[in-house]
Amino acid sequence: MAAIKDDLHKLIDTTTDEKLLEDIFMILSSRSDYKPKSLWSGLTDEQKQQTLASEGEIGDESAWESHEEMKTKNAKWLK
Repeated sequence: MAAIKDDLHKLIDTTTDEKLLEDIFMILSSRSDYKPKSLWSGLTDEQKQQTLASEGEIGDESAWESHEEMKTKNAKWLK
C-alpha cells in the first residue's frame, strides 16, 4: 500500500489541473466520512421498497430489453 500512496502523492504534487485536484479531494474526503450501511439507513421506507423491488426485476429476464429495443425507444434523444 505504501507504493500506491507514494505514487498518488507524486501525481498530486506534479499536476497543475485544479479541477482534477478538487475531484480527488472530494473522492477522498467523501470516503473518509463513509460508514457501512449508512446509505441504506438514510433511505425512506418507500425508497427501500423500490430498491428491493428493482432487485427482484433484475432476475426476471422477461423484463429485460435488448440494446436495439432501447435504442428504438430512445431514438429521439440519441440524435
